[in-house]
Amino acid sequence: MEPFVLSGAQLNLILELLESEQKELLVEVRHTDNASFRAGLKERLKMVDELIRQVEPQSAKAAP
Repeated sequence: MEPFVLSGAQLNLILELLESEQKELLVEVRHTDNASFRAGLKERLKMVDELIRQVEPQSAKAAP
C-alpha cells in the first residue's frame, strides 16, 4: 500500500474531527450504564486518542 499525502488543511480537518469524536466519546462513557457497551466505547476512545497522537505532529508540521 502506497502512503498518501494530505495537505495541511486536510490534516487540520482530520484532527478537528478526531478531537470532536474524542469529546463525544468521553461524554458517552460517563453516561453509559451498560458495562460491555462502556468497554467498547473505551476501546474506541483509545483508538481515537492514538490517531490524535499520530496526526497532531503532522498537522503542526503542515501548518502555514
